[in-house]
Amino acid sequence: MPVLLSAVIPGMGHVAAGRTTRGLIVFFLFGFAVDGYLYSQALRILPANVAPVEPGLMRTVSLAFAGALWLIALADTARLALRRRRIVSRADEATALIRNGLVAYLRDDLAAAAHALHAALRINDRDPDALYHLGVVYAASGHVRKARRALRRCIRFDDEGKWDVEAHDHLQALDAAPPRHTRTPAAGKEPSGEADA
Repeated sequence: MPVLLSAVIPGMGHVAAGRTTRGLIVFFLFGFAVDGYLYSQALRILPANVAPVEPGLMRTVSLAFAGALWLIALADTARLALRRRRIVSRADEATALIRNGLVAYLRDDLAAAAHALHAALRINDRDPDALYHLGVVYAASGHVRKARRALRRCIRFDDEGKWDVEAHDHLQALDAAPPRHTRTPAAGKEPSGEADA
């Protein structure tokens, strides 16, 4: 359905596929190109020495821009539709990979957990379940920056809000935790200012 909408009105397929901002940008740019074409047609009635732009050139540029934008929007909508189809067809596989990642995490095999969750993200790089659990695994393994990135992406792509509270809680805990790369000085010694490698 989104591809059909983009074939009729560029940008509307993106809106139907949930990419509203991109769809509106494409729609307004296409409208700008059509407006340029209509303006070039209106310029044809003016004398040649009064017209600010040569109408034939403006018409050609407007039509070329509108055609290129229409083709790009159509191709991008088709890409989104194929991506969605791939995600749906491999949903069971992604769920199994997430489950395997959780089992590995519970067994304290953080490398295997991260590997399984990355495999799930190769199927759907916006899966909030995989992103949340990957953030937890990264936090447990001391990769704070990667944990923050995964948790923020989880919040961004979690349309249903399933992990919203938990991801925010983990982010706050990561922000409140002292950096792991600094060493606390032993009793009676001055801090040297050096960090562990």
